[in-house]
Amino acid sequence: MNASWIAGSLLALAATCPAQQTLARYDWQKLAGARQPTGSAVVQLDGRSALKVSNTNDAPLSVQLLRISAPPITKRLYALVGEVKYEGVQGDGYLELWNQFPPLKPNMPGGRYFSRTLGESGEMGKLRGTSDWRVFVLPFDWTGGNGPPTRLEFNLHLPGNGTVCLGPINLVEYSGSLRNSTAAPPGEWWPEDMAGRIGGIGGATLGCLSGLLAWLASRGKARGFVVGTVLVMIGLGGVATVLGLVALGLRQSYAVWTPLLGLGVLVLSILPFRLRRLQRHYEELELRRMVSMDVTGR
Repeated sequence: MNASWIAGSLLALAATCPAQQTLARYDWQKLAGARQPTGSAVVQLDGRSALKVSNTNDAPLSVQLLRISAPPITKRLYALVGEVKYEGVQGDGYLELWNQFPPLKPNMPGGRYFSRTLGESGEMGKLRGTSDWRVFVLPFDWTGGNGPPTRLEFNLHLPGNGTVCLGPINLVEYSGSLRNSTAAPPGEWWPEDMAGRIGGIGGATLGCLSGLLAWLASRGKARGFVVGTVLVMIGLGGVATVLGLVALGLRQSYAVWTPLLGLGVLVLSILPFRLRRLQRHYEELELRRMVSMDVTGR
C-alpha cells in the first residue's frame, strides 16, 4: 500500500464517471435580448452573468426561464446543468425541466414528462431557505420513447417569498445510465458525489497505512520503509493542499476543494510531528542496541 496505489485508486474512481458532452451553453447576458421572464433581471454576480428572480409575494410564482426548440440531443441520457444561489426561499421551491417528445404513433399526441429538483439534498435538492452557489442537475432518460425530445422547457417554481439566482445553463448528454448520471458539470474537476468517495478512500487509506507504520515502528522494523512512506504521504498532503487552494481560487464547487483541503490539512497537521517521533524512536532503539552490544560484547 503506497503512493502509487493511492493515486491509482483516485484515477480508477475518476474513470467510473460517464462520458459527457456539452451540446449548448445558455448565458443569460447573451439571452437578455430575448423575452425575459416576469420579475427577473440579468445581473453580474460573483464574476458571472446570472438571472435573478424575486418573488415578493406570499403567492406561488411559476416562471418559464428558458425554452429550447429542437435541442441537438442524440444520446438517451441528457440533462440541464448549472449553478443556483438562493436566499429566503419560503417552503420547497424547485427547478423543473419539461420534455416534449414526438408521438409514438401517427395521429397521437406527443408525450410530456418532467424532472424536478425535489430531493432532500444534493444536485437535485429542493430550493429551501438560503444557499450559496451550488450545482444542480435536471436529468432525463428517453429510453423507450420515439426519438429525442423536440422541445425543452426550463422552469422555476417558488411557493412563496424568495430570491433565486441562476448562473449559465449547460445542455449536456451522457454516454451512460441514469444510475451513474451524476457527472461533472462543465468546468468542474469531478462530480459532487466524487467528494465522498475521495474523502472515504483517502481517509481509510490514511488510517490503515498509519496503523501499519505505527505497528512496524513499535517493533523497530523497516525503518527505511516507514520513514520513506511518511515522507511520501507528507508530500502528497502538500500537493492536495495546493490543489485544494487552486480549486478554491478557481471557484470550483465545494465537492472539489473540500476533500482536497480536508485530506491535505489532516496529513500536514499530523504526519510531520509523527515523523519526528518515529525518527527519535528508531534512534533510541538503535542506541539501546549499541549499548546492549557494548555490555554483552556481542
